[in-house]
Amino acid sequence: MEEHWVPEEGAGQDLAQRLHQEGLAGPLRWLENCLRRVAGDREEDGASHPVPLVPLTEENEDAMEDRRFRTLLRQLGLRPPASEQESFWRIPAALTPQQLRRAAASIAHRGPSGSPQDPPEPAGCPQDPAPAEPLPAGLGSDSESEEPVPVPSPVRPRTKRRRELASGDEDEDGG
Repeated sequence: MEEHWVPEEGAGQDLAQRLHQEGLAGPLRWLENCLRRVAGDREEDGASHPVPLVPLTEENEDAMEDRRFRTLLRQLGLRPPASEQESFWRIPAALTPQQLRRAAASIAHRGPSGSPQDPPEPAGCPQDPAPAEPLPAGLGSDSESEEPVPVPSPVRPRTKRRRELASGDEDEDGG
């Protein structure tokens, strides 16, 4: 059985601020957007399933390999790939929309005044692109049996960038 660890209010705040100052503002904003989007989806659907964190930019990919960034993910209650079959960190199904929003708020960048700054809206989590405009009536899937309407993705496919990890590079310490 998967452990259901719940992050404390404000978890990761100090580490997030340090990572911000060290140039990881973009990946932090990406992570914050992912958390908020998953929270919104869970409220809408009422369903909860683990959501992979898929870094589509080199900057986010590099951040996912940064030991301190991974420490932050753990503090927020996210979990590393569980097996050889998984390559991405996951937002566990156990985290509620409220917990996800709290986690997002705790990593939001705070300016000199101490209040969160409104960042420009960057590209969101690519694994669940939202339609740019509402679907015309009759096209939305009201019943589970209908085929979903394909929505063109705003995300351009990126060039494949594979990296073979030497076994010593894996984060095996477990926390």
